[in-house]
Amino acid sequence: MKPLVHAHPILNCEESRAFEAKILIDQDAEWAAMKQAGVGIGRQVAEDFRELTAVPKHLRVLGLIGKGNNGGDALIACGQLLADFPRASGTLLLLEPVDQMRPLAQRALQQLEGRVSMCVLEPDASAESIEALLDEKSDEAGFDVGIDGLLGMAFKAPMRENARNVIQAVNSYDKIRLRAAVDLPSGCGDLSDELRFRADFCYATGIAKAPLFEGLVECGRVRYLDLGFFDGTGQPEAAVNDFVLKPTVLDPLRSLRSPFVDKRSFGHLFIVGGSSSMPGALLMSVQAAVRSGVGLVTAFAPASVAATLAAQVPEAMWIAWPESSSGTLIPRAMSLILDRIDQATAVLVGPGMGKDRNTEMIAQELVKAVELPVILDADALRTRVIDLVRKRRSGYGPVLVTPHMGEFMRVAKLARPDYSSKTLTTFCRQFEVLATLKGPMTRICDGTNVYVNTFGGPVFSRGGSGDILAGLMGGMIAQDRCDVVASMALAVTLHGLAGESLAREHGQVAVRTTQVIEKFSEVLRGE
Repeated sequence: MKPLVHAHPILNCEESRAFEAKILIDQDAEWAAMKQAGVGIGRQVAEDFRELTAVPKHLRVLGLIGKGNNGGDALIACGQLLADFPRASGTLLLLEPVDQMRPLAQRALQQLEGRVSMCVLEPDASAESIEALLDEKSDEAGFDVGIDGLLGMAFKAPMRENARNVIQAVNSYDKIRLRAAVDLPSGCGDLSDELRFRADFCYATGIAKAPLFEGLVECGRVRYLDLGFFDGTGQPEAAVNDFVLKPTVLDPLRSLRSPFVDKRSFGHLFIVGGSSSMPGALLMSVQAAVRSGVGLVTAFAPASVAATLAAQVPEAMWIAWPESSSGTLIPRAMSLILDRIDQATAVLVGPGMGKDRNTEMIAQELVKAVELPVILDADALRTRVIDLVRKRRSGYGPVLVTPHMGEFMRVAKLARPDYSSKTLTTFCRQFEVLATLKGPMTRICDGTNVYVNTFGGPVFSRGGSGDILAGLMGGMIAQDRCDVVASMALAVTLHGLAGESLAREHGQVAVRTTQVIEKFSEVLRGE
């Protein structure tokens, strides 16, 4: 299957080095890439800091500088922060003497002369002495930002003692508010060391490197900084099936719609969900769906709460569904949706339905009888439901599953959490489904390719985040049944960027899940 346009390949470090060697053909090209990377890192660090608080006027920046190009990137990033915040101060710890640094790293360092405090570490400096030095350089106040540029993608374990002591010291030092790694945390690579720089954010420059996506906690949150390496005709020599999504995924939503359209032009999503004990999950899915751009939304809700929910989202049409004694939807009322199914362009089932047999039977019937794309979410994610996908008639639309890791472990029969592309691809092929595996980095799989979404973060670690994503995704798919995978990518990217926008305005903690919905339009409009 052909990869999405707005996605770039994920390569291991050896492949990345070989690819860079083909496009960065001389020192001028390397310097241009270094400047672009460093400036991008500096600006992105300032944006990410806002999830903590506003960037302090007297920002204190620490640079951990190795002798190679990663050190050069880190130096330029420090310089960008000092330029953007004129009252900021910078402290550099150099792993090697200046005359041992590579020419471009020396060039980057020269641009900071007179603007920073610099210290060349002794080769035998202990971790304890380095911690004491950090306190001395900061007057025991610590640093707002620490940027790791010690080791690059060429690293292979074991680590040299001088670098090990620096990383041990900085990892133990608790007075750095945001820890940023250039490209890869020092100690990470195709052959990683047991000791790695502990990053809050890692800024992958030019190429997204595979070690960042292997679940190492030290990598923190991954930022992919596109330097234009894949804009030309050059492509990796090896076959690639793992990709990182770019924010330009959203470009199709940023153009004017034709004036010759009406609500029927943009699809009709059916949502089946809710129960008397969990009406909120359905409500959040519907709220997100009506903000997706879909033309029409019809929600099938428990009769006892349908009128109440309809008053909160009058833009949707609400159908009251009879309930069991436990407050779940009853399968005997399937005609409510099947008699209307020719009006729909996609169906979402599962949010808040409850985990009883009634939910399973309704989801099974929809998988068997509905030829449209069907999204199975939350309580509809049952093994006996997913087993039926392979029995769907030829020509029926795809079935999508949207599990978090706990649900994925259950339906894929895994003994432990596993975000690997191999496991996800095997699952999709075995059950003939498309998947959105939610997690710290949400993954989309079409059975061949895996697309990693790096947007979002801990702001989504609260109930309802998945319900909102399901409604948003259902609305996207209902609008464009021809390219379901692209619609999935639209949804996870918009959802993730909206979460980041929310966190930068209000922080990661004191927010409500539904506030993210208000950010959809801001993200699309670039506000």
